[in-house]
Amino acid sequence: MSKKNKPLKNLHIIYDPSEMWVLSSPIRVEVLNTVCGLEECSAAQIAAFTGRSRTSLYPHIEQLVEAGLLIESDVRLAGKRYEQLYRPIARTVATKHNSKDPENVAYHQAYGNAVGRLMARLHERATGHPEAVVRGELRDTNAGIHTAWVDDDDLKEINSLIERIWEISRNSEPSENKRLINVGIMIAPDARNNS
Repeated sequence: MSKKNKPLKNLHIIYDPSEMWVLSSPIRVEVLNTVCGLEECSAAQIAAFTGRSRTSLYPHIEQLVEAGLLIESDVRLAGKRYEQLYRPIARTVATKHNSKDPENVAYHQAYGNAVGRLMARLHERATGHPEAVVRGELRDTNAGIHTAWVDDDDLKEINSLIERIWEISRNSEPSENKRLINVGIMIAPDARNNS
């Protein structure tokens, strides 16, 4: 079975610290996220989706391939030349958090910062688009932050809803009647005042 025809796994968890650090860059997070959304694409398609030049993306694509997070799946003729196609290792890539390992903690902090910067860029681009839907049941553009006092039951419900969002995202596949959106979620305990 060729790499192209292999079914895409839903989830790949990274345990290796060197692979984790590859995702400390918002550009590489964006590239991986784009390829996960498209399932198979060329550098030209990644450039079109991210609004970045293909030349600037090549080093980032190469690092993701070296880390095993992107797979060179096939080549196709594009005009008069061949272009490489890439597939993600899985629809969703996650990392294992270990709060007792300082390097692991540092990576997760860097990754959170990378995701925050990327989501800010994507949100800025989305809100400037004339077709952005900012209200109603079909809203596709939103950002917000809330400080909330929660008990254990509230936290369980929040995490259940987050898991449902990830489940929808992991099980999504491209088709003509679907549109591509980016979903970013962060929760963090606030230790400023626990009284």
